[in-house]
Amino acid sequence: MDLMIRDAKLLINGHFIEASIAVNNGLIQAIIKDPGRYVHQVDKVIDAKGLPVIPGGIDIHAHIYDPDYTHHEDWKTGSLAAAFGGLTTIYDMPLRMFIDSVDKLKLKIETGLRDSYVNFGIHAGMMRGSNLASIPDLAKEGVVGYKVFTLGKEWMANDHDILRIMELVRDHNGVVMVHAEDHALVEHGLQLVKGRNDPLAHHEARSDFAEALAIAKVGYYASYTLSHVHIVHLTSMLGVYMVEHLWLMGTMITAETCPQYLYFTRDDVNKWGNYLKIAPSLKTRIDVEALWDAVSRGVVDAITSDHAPAPREEKETDVWSAWGGIPVIELIVPFMYTFGVRQGRIDFNRFIEVISTNPARIMRLYPRKGVIAVGSDADLVVLDINLCKKVKADQLHHKVDWTPFEGIEMCGWARHVIINGEIVIEDMELVGKPGIGHYVGEYFKSKET
Repeated sequence: MDLMIRDAKLLINGHFIEASIAVNNGLIQAIIKDPGRYVHQVDKVIDAKGLPVIPGGIDIHAHIYDPDYTHHEDWKTGSLAAAFGGLTTIYDMPLRMFIDSVDKLKLKIETGLRDSYVNFGIHAGMMRGSNLASIPDLAKEGVVGYKVFTLGKEWMANDHDILRIMELVRDHNGVVMVHAEDHALVEHGLQLVKGRNDPLAHHEARSDFAEALAIAKVGYYASYTLSHVHIVHLTSMLGVYMVEHLWLMGTMITAETCPQYLYFTRDDVNKWGNYLKIAPSLKTRIDVEALWDAVSRGVVDAITSDHAPAPREEKETDVWSAWGGIPVIELIVPFMYTFGVRQGRIDFNRFIEVISTNPARIMRLYPRKGVIAVGSDADLVVLDINLCKKVKADQLHHKVDWTPFEGIEMCGWARHVIINGEIVIEDMELVGKPGIGHYVGEYFKSKET
């Protein structure tokens, strides 16, 4: 065997057991109760010292690499932050460059294979009538997720095109990933705050009604076309109600939310200003609690980062010119453990589901990833649930030098991180090299849909 993680706690069928994990050729080969007689057959042993070992986190929504925005983030820094945060697979979402051709897709893949510390996938987008014909070719290259906007003159797809996109993506076993805000309601909101330049104006212009209405529309379209729609960065109680309504009527719908929407409200904009400019907007404390309730009940399936950092100078400007997005990819796992498990909002099983198992299911990776089982990929994290520390930007690994979570204490940091059977983080120190990550789209290439 290449590697053994011994004396670990594993959550199996809702119960913790003490066991060891044997790894060979990048796969989990055995889960062993008594590792003693196997230790001499193993090249490397990691002692988990009774800490839980979890399947590596999977972030299916992060803005990591755009050739024109590498001063924001790139594969090396973004994937390094992910690895230190306990993520073993991340999905790059289009930022400004549309990923709507095989050539653009391969540019991202080649750079990721060279520079990424973690496994990665690439979403296509932004899909519209002008580029939906590229979906079959992108699917052949392993693309599963296709981003659609319901607002924005430059990015949005009209209703007829959304239906056509859903049919094509359905036929290639993919998922339509929707930024759901109604264009007309947001435009109306912008008119209501016209003339204002304070940071709160951005948030007040984008209402919970806009989110719920857009979810309703694409949800009914998904029911009509029998396609899978995934709502990205859910933010509101009304949005939760609409997702649950569609889910109960049998729509193939999944949803995600992010740490920023589970923690901050519009009141925090008074402190952080444009540093908390994100889209969709922040809502109220009632919405935050509704999102937590949705996470615990299974209405929200996954926690993602929507990681989209920018240098300070692109935040410290007027509200309408300021960049929309924050750095958060390194904090998903400790945030959810701290404010979810430790504070009693979710149990440990649900914690694993929303950070790993469900994202793997949504992106068609399960059971290859998202679970600790014999034959699954050895993407494993030894989670130090006893380690609590305050978040400090200068100790994180994303490219920019700030975080709105500065000074907030979080527990449950990754102590050891194994990706594809190779140790990348050992005792919270980097030992892996860039280029270790696999392009997970290879799992789907050339398969008949």
